Amino acid sequence: MKRAKAAFTLVELLVVLLLMGIIYALAFNYMMPKNGKETASDLTLRTITSFFRSDALYGKKDLVLYCMEDGDCLLASDGRAQQTDIKLRRSGITYIITPDETLQTVEYPHIKIGTEEFKPRFSIHCRADGLFDPQIVREGDTWFYIHPFGEVYPFSDPVSMVSFIRRSDYLPDQAGYAQ
Repeated sequence: MKRAKAAFTLVELLVVLLLMGIIYALAFNYMMPKNGKETASDLTLRTITSFFRSDALYGKKDLVLYCMEDGDCLLASDGRAQQTDIKLRRSGITYIITPDETLQTVEYPHIKIGTEEFKPRFSIHCRADGLFDPQIVREGDTWFYIHPFGEVYPFSDPVSMVSFIRRSDYLPDQAGYAQ
């Protein structure tokens, strides 16, 4: 008597298809671009310039992102709030480079936009031409330099950061652009 070959049952095939569907759904969700709200909730200093570029006013109007100590941020343009539900994972402190290449913290005054009044911990300015004001922000032990063309460079120490900025010709005494 001939023996029948073993085969998968219908239930086993359905379980495999179900598992494949779940895996594809997770991969599809991960690969698809996020909308503005999801991007804002995942906002970090490394991804800050892509946040600006995803805004409808990018390249048309000046945009300023004001961030407070608790990580809450407000995007403003023309003195009006554009978006207020922005949360930065960690807040930072703004520094400027003085002409003698030392770093000095920036103290912001109280700002009033609409009915909101606050004192930002730092702000990032993107001009209507799409260029960023050069910015140095320290978040914990990491120093971030936001280049005028929108690249964000992380550094572990301020000495290597200042050396990099000097090579990129954006020091106040060399180019005047960083002031």
